[in-house]
Amino acid sequence: MELTDVGSRGSKRVRAATLLDAQKRTATASDDVFVDLDVLVASSVSEAYDRYRRIRPGWQPGARVPSLVHPGTVDTLAGLLADIAVTGVADGVTLTSRDAEQLLDLIYGDLAERLAVHGTDVHFRPRDREQVVQRAS
Repeated sequence: MELTDVGSRGSKRVRAATLLDAQKRTATASDDVFVDLDVLVASSVSEAYDRYRRIRPGWQPGARVPSLVHPGTVDTLAGLLADIAVTGVADGVTLTSRDAEQLLDLIYGDLAERLAVHGTDVHFRPRDREQVVQRAS
């Protein structure tokens, strides 16, 4: 699932360990860059951290991992995505999650509303939720 300003250039998907790494790759790319972001959303940040640690034993906040991760709340995720958009860290974001249904519900529900509050335009690809659900199954 990608959230992005869809441009006229080609696009490529990258994994980056830090936002700075993503920004460097975006700055030097001739294509639009979509950075992978592994998300786990819960009702509190501490709950999200606990659940993420169970999925990824050994993970802890601030740990350097091969790809960006965000265990947090809908609000903290919306803030991160808005910051990525405003600062130009990447042209778009590819959200990944072990729970595809929860991620889809989040994207098509609360997240889009929260991003609008931040003034961040949201474009979904693919545009048809049923198409996404079929792909995730």
